[in-house]
Amino acid sequence: MVTDNKYYEQITDKKKLAAIVRSEVERLTNKFFFERNFIYVEPPILHEAIENKKAEIYVSLNNNSYSLSSSNALFMGVYASEFNKVFTISKCFRNENDTLNHLLEFSMLEVEMLNCTLDDMLEIIKAYIFFILNGLIESNFIKPYNGLINRIMTLQKEFAPRVIHYDDFVASVTDSYYDESKDISDIDYLVSRQLKDVIIIIDYPTKFATWTSKRKKNGKSIAINILLPESYGELCEGCERTNNVKFLQNKIYLAKADAIQWYVEAVKKIETNRCGFGLGLDRLLRWIVGADRISDIRFFPRIK
Repeated sequence: MVTDNKYYEQITDKKKLAAIVRSEVERLTNKFFFERNFIYVEPPILHEAIENKKAEIYVSLNNNSYSLSSSNALFMGVYASEFNKVFTISKCFRNENDTLNHLLEFSMLEVEMLNCTLDDMLEIIKAYIFFILNGLIESNFIKPYNGLINRIMTLQKEFAPRVIHYDDFVASVTDSYYDESKDISDIDYLVSRQLKDVIIIIDYPTKFATWTSKRKKNGKSIAINILLPESYGELCEGCERTNNVKFLQNKIYLAKADAIQWYVEAVKKIETNRCGFGLGLDRLLRWIVGADRISDIRFFPRIK
C-alpha cells in the first residue's frame, strides 16, 4: 500500500490540472441539471448492510450493520418517486482489484427520472457530455492550458456515439480474453482498446443487467452501457427501471434482502416509465485529461 506521505510527494502538475478540471466538471454538472429542473439530493454514504453483496465494503460499526455505498440507485428511485427528476454527485466504494480503471473510493454522478424512456435518457447523457466538454473549453480556469484545450476540442469534435446491440458488439470482439460467461463491464478497459469512438451498447443480456432493469422477452433488458475508446473503458451504465412490484419482491426474497423493502414501497407509488443511470466522474476526468491510469487524477487515490 502506498502511504499518503508518498502520494503527497507524487503530486504532479498533471494531477493539479485534473483537480481544476474536476472542480469545473462538478460546477458544470450542477448547472446542467439545475437548468433542466432537476432536484439535487444527498443519499447516505452508510447503507444498511446486505450480506454477500458483490464488491461491497462492510464497516465494523454497530455490529456490522452498515456498508459503504457502492451505488445509490435504490435511494435515487425513492427520491424520484417524490420529486420526479433528481441527481447527485456522491462518494461510492467498491472492493475491486483492477487499478487501471478502478478505485476503491470514487465519485459518481447518479440520475433518476420519471416520465422517461431509454431514448430520452440517452439524449440526456449525450447532451450532458457535450455540455461538459463545451463548458470546459469556455472555462477561464482551463483556457491557460493550451494542450488540454486542444485535447478537449478534439474530443468534442469527434463525440458522435455509435449505438450497437450487445450481441453485435461482442461478435466484433476479437481478443481471446472474452467469452460469453463474462460481462463486457468486467473487461471494459481491455475491450475499449479496440475502439476508435464512443460506443453505446443497448439490449443488454438480462443475466448481466442490473436487477432493477425492465426486461424484454428475448433474454434482454432495456439497459445500456457506454464505453470510451483507447482503454478508458466503461463510462456509464443505465436502464429503464421495472415497476413490477411482484418481480422486485421476489428478487428481494431470493437475495434475503428484506432490508430494502422500502424500495418496493416507493416503486408502488410510481405509475410511469422511469430511467436511471450512473456515470463515473473519475473515469470522465481520466478521459478528458488523457491520464494513463485513473489513480493519476487524484491527489490521494484509494486503490488496492
